[in-house]
Amino acid sequence: MGFKIEINSILRVDSCPNPEVGKVYEFENDGSRLYYDNIPIWLIKRDWTAQAEIQVIEQTRVAGKKVVGKFEVKNILSEEESRVLTIMLKRMYGWE
Repeated sequence: MGFKIEINSILRVDSCPNPEVGKVYEFENDGSRLYYDNIPIWLIKRDWTAQAEIQVIEQTRVAGKKVVGKFEVKNILSEEESRVLTIMLKRMYGWE
């Protein structure tokens, strides 16, 4: 018997279409996940478009089925930063 948990350095959700620096947003994702919460991570749309650098400030795993939490936006990526990071992420995770 075991317990599967994914440790993530990116938050991939579509629930934040227009993030703003300094604002706090809620998120929810399926599965038993743990997001880095003491360093900035990437906010990425489901289609792998890179949006921002964020910091998870709260997260709770719910019965091994999902994780809910909050994050604060630290920096919005420029168009060029987003373009380059999106290409890299798609290549790394096989979404070309």
